[in-house]
Order: sequence, then structure tokens, then C-alpha cells
Amino acid sequence: MSSQEVITTLQNRVRVIRIDRPKTKNAFDSNVYVTIANTLNGDATDDQVAMTIITGTGEYYSSGFDIKSAMGSFGSGESRGMDELKDMILAFINYPKLLIALVNGPAIGIAVTTAGLCDIVYASDRATFQTPFLSLGLCAEGGSSYSFANIMGRSKASEMLFLGKIMSAQEAYQFGFVAEVIPHEKLNEFSEKLKKMGKTMSVNSVKNNKKLVLGNYRDVLCESCEREFDQLAECFGSEEFSEAIVKFMSRKSKL
Repeated sequence: MSSQEVITTLQNRVRVIRIDRPKTKNAFDSNVYVTIANTLNGDATDDQVAMTIITGTGEYYSSGFDIKSAMGSFGSGESRGMDELKDMILAFINYPKLLIALVNGPAIGIAVTTAGLCDIVYASDRATFQTPFLSLGLCAEGGSSYSFANIMGRSKASEMLFLGKIMSAQEAYQFGFVAEVIPHEKLNEFSEKLKKMGKTMSVNSVKNNKKLVLGNYRDVLCESCEREFDQLAECFGSEEFSEAIVKFMSRKSKL
């Protein structure tokens, strides 16, 4: 299920999904949405997989959604882009195995909200987290209207969602978004330790425990996502979004 820009491997019952688009700082585009969704959905029924790790290549975990891709997939009024985004988010929510985000650097937007859907988030000490939705004329997505407050509390969640506050790895740890902060130079070593854990994992035990944990909040998370999708569709068709994209592209061209 690998694609040219999303590399997947399987070893010791551990699937690794690595976003490999360093020229775009690992931005999410249509191909990323589809490949991640297909991989998670396929592995959901594969008993050779007990754990999945999602990470990025290079300095960034992910810079969020690909602006050029968004202009074509979302701003044109077509439903395809929204459908692909929705399929990926639901694949995160419904994945019945252990799902870990290994955040190797800055994470922005959709990369942060989907990390919040993972069972465990580990972060490099170089990682940061930001959801600048309002500056782009957008709204909460990826279940963040529920998950952020549930994880971090309403005040910190609102600071992230409304003010676009950049949260450091250490701050993310203090607020419970991150389980552990790893020295960046030891990130590969830490990743290998995670992979070795797959050898001793009972797939059925993983699924049973995940079912118990997910059962406490999956329905409300899915309901939150549906409301977000409806609002997001309006945002993508708005003048505010179009103007924000033009301003963003103008600033980028001057760099």
C-alpha cells in the first residue's frame, strides 16, 4: 500500500507509515489521505499487524494540508477532496489496533488533529504543535472540537483552536497531549524499541483492549467529526478561505 510519497513497512507486527514529502514539509495531499486511509483500513483486518506508527521524513512531521492541493480539491466545490479527508479521519478513529504518532518535528493543522486521534503520541524535543485554522478561514477538524478539550482541557484547547498558539513538545507533554518527549538524536533508537515490542504483542489482546477504550468515546467523536465536516464544507466555499489562500501564496512567493 506504499505510494511514492507515503512509505509503509511491516516488521514484527508493527506497521510504519512514513510521510516522505520533504519538499512540501510532508504536507498532506490527496495521495496522503488515500494511502493512509487504505493502509489503516486494510490492516484493520490483518492479524499480522498489531501496532501502527505514523511519522515523517526529515525536519517536519507534517506542515498540514497541502495548500496547492487544497485549492483544487476543496476550493473548487468538488466533493472528492472532502470525501478523501473524511475517509482518512474515520480510518484513524475506527482503527482497531494500537496507533502511535511519532512526531519527529513541527506538526501543523491536520497533522496535529490526527495525532490527537492516536492512542499514544511520542514527540521529539524539536516537535511543535499548531492549528492555525482561523488565519486560514477554517474551523476545527479531525475531531479536534472534542478531542482537544478532552485531552488538554477547554482553556488550552481553545488557545490552540482559536489563537493558533504554537505548543512546544514539553508543553504538549505537560497538558497530556504527548506521552513522552524524546531527545531528537535518540528518536531512531526509540523507534526501534517500539518495533521490537510487536514481537510479544497478542493481536487479539490489543484489539480487545482497544475496543474497551474506544467504546467510551468513539460515538461522540464521530458525531463531532460530522459537525466539523459540515462546517468545513462551508469554510472551503467561503470568500474568507479564498482570500486567506491568496495571501498565503503571496507571502510564500516573496520568500
